[in-house]
Amino acid sequence: MPIENKMHQLIKEIELFIQYSVPENEIEEAVALVNRYRNNAFIIRLFREYYSSLPEAREEAVVRIARLIDRQGVHLFVVSTSAFSYLYAVSADQALLLGEYRQEVDTEVLSFFGFESQGAFLKVCPAVEDLVEYAAVKGKEKEICPVCGVPEGKYHLLGCTVEICPWCEGQLSYCNCRFEQLDADAIEDEEQLETLLSMLEAKGRIPYQKSQAPAYPGTSGGLDGDWTAE
Repeated sequence: MPIENKMHQLIKEIELFIQYSVPENEIEEAVALVNRYRNNAFIIRLFREYYSSLPEAREEAVVRIARLIDRQGVHLFVVSTSAFSYLYAVSADQALLLGEYRQEVDTEVLSFFGFESQGAFLKVCPAVEDLVEYAAVKGKEKEICPVCGVPEGKYHLLGCTVEICPWCEGQLSYCNCRFEQLDADAIEDEEQLETLLSMLEAKGRIPYQKSQAPAYPGTSGGLDGDWTAE
């Protein structure tokens, strides 16, 4: 499915969830905030998760989004309503509620982000009122890939649909170059992925640049890359 169609579908789903999940007097503001971030796949994914399964069944509109930290394409976002704040982990393919903000989080999450203890993690969690709102307009935040989340100048996470193929300069997830280089009809195991990564590095992987970012609307491609035979 083309990216613009996928995003449009997700936004429509979110707007429908909003109609049934927040008080009537908060609907307009909630929809307006979604539309502010309509070009950001990470935040749209986050909104869908929030409104499709309201934390603690609390029927409240999101009023503010802040990004806390990120690592290897996984971002920690703070989602605030008028009364509560929640911590979400968002990657290229899912959004996961970790709990209320500034509360204990799972030890696996701590380990992934390099924290030795809950206390060490809480030290990087300022008070909600001190968090900087995540910018919806390009140029206000450091440019990141809208699909895999790596910053400009870094290599995409392997499988990202935005990555450019160094052999044909098309989209790596949609051209056949990866199969031709591996002399295979499909990529079925980790060994093949490791071999492909080595080949990409030898050829010269193309790091993310903001010019690669798909435009919404009007760009073909997809949010769901295909790493099997086409």
